[in-house]
Amino acid sequence: MSTGTITPYRSGQRPGRDDFPHLLRAEWAKFRTVRVWVIALVAAALLTALAVVALAGVSNGSQNAGANPTVAIGPGGEAVTDDFYFVHQSLDGNGSITARVASLDTELLAPGGPAAHIAVPWAKAGIIIKASAKPGSAYAAVMATPAHGVRMQYDYTHDLAGLPGAVTAASPRWLRLTRSGDTITGYDSADGRHWAKIGTARLAGLPPTVQAGLFVTSPSLLAPSCPPAAICPPGNPPGQSFASNSSLVPYTTQATAAFGRVSFRGERPGSAWRGGQIGFPTGIALICAPSPGHSCPKTPAGGFTRSGGTFTLAGSGDIAPYVTDVDPLGTVLKGSLVGLLAVIALGALFITAEYRRGLIRTTFTASPRRGRVLAAKAIVIGLVTFAAGLAGAAVALPIAENKLHSGGWASSVYPVWSLTSGHGLQIVVGTAALLAVAAILALSAGAVLRRSAGAIAAVVVLLIVPLILGAILPQGPADWLLRLTPAAAFGLQQGTPHYSQVTNVCQPINGCFPLTPWEGFAVLCVWGAAALGIALFLLRRRDA
Repeated sequence: MSTGTITPYRSGQRPGRDDFPHLLRAEWAKFRTVRVWVIALVAAALLTALAVVALAGVSNGSQNAGANPTVAIGPGGEAVTDDFYFVHQSLDGNGSITARVASLDTELLAPGGPAAHIAVPWAKAGIIIKASAKPGSAYAAVMATPAHGVRMQYDYTHDLAGLPGAVTAASPRWLRLTRSGDTITGYDSADGRHWAKIGTARLAGLPPTVQAGLFVTSPSLLAPSCPPAAICPPGNPPGQSFASNSSLVPYTTQATAAFGRVSFRGERPGSAWRGGQIGFPTGIALICAPSPGHSCPKTPAGGFTRSGGTFTLAGSGDIAPYVTDVDPLGTVLKGSLVGLLAVIALGALFITAEYRRGLIRTTFTASPRRGRVLAAKAIVIGLVTFAAGLAGAAVALPIAENKLHSGGWASSVYPVWSLTSGHGLQIVVGTAALLAVAAILALSAGAVLRRSAGAIAAVVVLLIVPLILGAILPQGPADWLLRLTPAAAFGLQQGTPHYSQVTNVCQPINGCFPLTPWEGFAVLCVWGAAALGIALFLLRRRDA
């Protein structure tokens, strides 16, 4: 008996696909076919732009009279502080200058009271090659500092680290600058024999004859108003964080430095050393308003003496980017909170709507691997909200800046950030990224709570409430709140950049965030990742 071959049955229909690209396509189809969601997405972009522009118009009327100080303008068009005591000679063409910094002392000068020795972290004593004595002109310098070791700084915004440690009698610092055309190279040494290169700066358009020599400067410090004799209470030194958002006043500081073994190589049209205060004070001195018992700081007269081969210089001021506590652009960009609320609601509804209608069971039946479903939803909602935020911020930024500057905010102090500038891109892309991660956070909350109202409320508490509390709490708790909560990411919207080489007190009440912008965004991403992890854990353990 023979048995025939049995042909297996084959369906004429094509098999279904459950791979991740098709899952993404399915989630995208869900989103774009729900008209209310698409309208909400467009509304989020429009609300972001309109609210920011509206706040910019309101801000014009609230400008105070002291918002437009005259400041020096650096080579890149940025506002800068250029105020220091300079002992210099002309250098014609290529050459170099070398000096040993033997000591660096700083003191705080209280109006009507005695001077007090205090470490001013960013006091500077060193050598400098400068295009001219005009405030804001290009320069490159190598310097010793009390708290940050040797630094090479150039054109106000650039800062490179050299040898660590402070200058002492037992540990002097040797510094050298060499010029070759437009290129300035900085070196340092601990003994004057073994030299290390710190960095190189190219100063475009450097004239044939420049000024080169020794300099010293020490910035003002902000501190609580204290009796002149006491200067400041113990444990609350100037330039550091304070226990409350109390009124802070500026105090003048002065640095004194001793230089030896000074050597100058190159063509010098004039061989005599001459000294004088360069530039004019900006920054803290300009935002100060006299109050009872306290007068505004004035740059004390610097000077120098020469005894044999030793130069002793004293001076105050700073060479740095101009930093102000006022941030009009950062303030008006908080109008994006209106769009953020719409995005949070959209992110939560993207999953809670399926729970409310019972469609989540169908979704998990079609794709049993729930982690992939959650990942697909997160990618879709993240991408669409990022696009909406990008469009809204890109429209809002130039219009808001035009309104602010046409209303009297000086562009020299609060520069115009174009969409293609580094800081402009940070604001626009950062706002879009903030909205996208907030939507993913809301999606995760929706997966955990399964209720739209609860998920929306939870994310609003996490993101927006800390921002409000940061402006009203004492500075210590406010700092921690804006370091540890997702609200840290709002630092991406700061219109006034902050620089590590500038001494300033960062107060949340003035919209200053304790973390750098992208560090703050990383905090938000950690919260978003943790929320997604919790949502995935619960999705796998609970029934749909």
